[in-house]
Amino acid sequence: MSAGRAAGTARGDAQRPPVQGHSSQTAVTRSASAARRGGGSRSAAGTVYGASRSAGAVRRTSAPQYPSEAQRRTGTRRRKKRRSAGRTFLKVLLCILLVLGISFGGLYWYVSNLFNVGEMGQLKPAQSGTEDLVPEELTGTMNILVLGIDYSSEDAVQRDPIGQTDMILYVRVDGAAHSMMMLQIPRDTLVGEIGGSAGKINGIFANSADTENRVNTLAQYITGTFGLPIENYVTIDMDSLREIVDRFGGIEVYIPVSMEYGGSRLEQGWRTLDGNACEFFLRQRKDASATPRGDIDRLANQQYFYSALFRRVRTATVGDIIKLTPVVEYYINTSLNFVELVQLGMSVLTIPSANITIGRLPVARGELYNGMDVMVCAKQETAEFLNAYLRPASEPISASQIGTPDWPVRSEVIGAEVRRMGEVDAAGGGDVGAPQDAAQAAAAQPETGA
Repeated sequence: MSAGRAAGTARGDAQRPPVQGHSSQTAVTRSASAARRGGGSRSAAGTVYGASRSAGAVRRTSAPQYPSEAQRRTGTRRRKKRRSAGRTFLKVLLCILLVLGISFGGLYWYVSNLFNVGEMGQLKPAQSGTEDLVPEELTGTMNILVLGIDYSSEDAVQRDPIGQTDMILYVRVDGAAHSMMMLQIPRDTLVGEIGGSAGKINGIFANSADTENRVNTLAQYITGTFGLPIENYVTIDMDSLREIVDRFGGIEVYIPVSMEYGGSRLEQGWRTLDGNACEFFLRQRKDASATPRGDIDRLANQQYFYSALFRRVRTATVGDIIKLTPVVEYYINTSLNFVELVQLGMSVLTIPSANITIGRLPVARGELYNGMDVMVCAKQETAEFLNAYLRPASEPISASQIGTPDWPVRSEVIGAEVRRMGEVDAAGGGDVGAPQDAAQAAAAQPETGA
């Protein structure tokens, strides 16, 4: 090696000390590359950046930071991964929503089809001439006609294919007032020819000329005669009450008086009734000592059953509901859809007993009609009852507007005998073995004044 080259090498070594683990040549190459990129690193001589800071003679101008090709490729891959991940998440979310939609839609379809919606026909708008009877204020409430249809006949084997409406219950649910009013209409109420040869209101359904809309014929009569709007209906096969009670494992009912007929007997007091005993209690009207007023006392007894049923339904479990599903599917028909039924059920179950009122159409025992025993609507008392409980004060109905036939009577008027459900609940509340809620209702009676 020559002296000049050796000196140059010595100077280079002095100026560019090697990086640990790398040769001096590698250090020089990296320093030169950094200088060319303008990245602010030290030059090979190590003086440009330092001199500028110390002397201030050269003003530093920062060059823009441009990413390298490798960095650009890395950033592109990251953005693509983020977009791909976002698309995958949306796809998964849409699939979940689709599955849930199909599942809930299928469940809705299945449950909805458990109810026999509209098979008894459709309700039509009120006939002309009833506009003055039905106040507009009542359209904000839910007005339902509940019918218990008896298909039994004198032939114990064959069922009556049409049946008669032995239970007629007008129900108004006022969601705003959080209240419910029920009106019982006696099955033997005289209506004339529209009720068939017997002339009773329970014959309108069976004798309807419109065989596809028998319920509508009865609803139109009630609206036109008493000025009560009806938007929906529920029909119940009377035989289903027996099955409902049995599927509940029996229902605890207060029997107001001992009764006996046809080999069946019920003792006064709290009794857990099975289906057959409950059916006897609901139908019994021929024991003169227990039900001297016949059908009127039968309707009074049914109020105790309604109270017991409300009490039992409020404690129903999911298992109870599953057990009742076949009964609902086979025995119940309605114009309400599934959502409306759920809303109705939720509303009714949250109404306190003190806000549930039940009364009966005022009637008097009439002279025989075509040889049949009938009850004649007491028009004046009926008008007073309707104005007090079922009509707005601004639009009362008069006795002359009640459209039932005039007919001779042979008894005093039997009034509406209005009671709140709290009173019915409290009946027998002081007896031994009374349910806790009945005892509580009995204790609360003096305070509520119900």
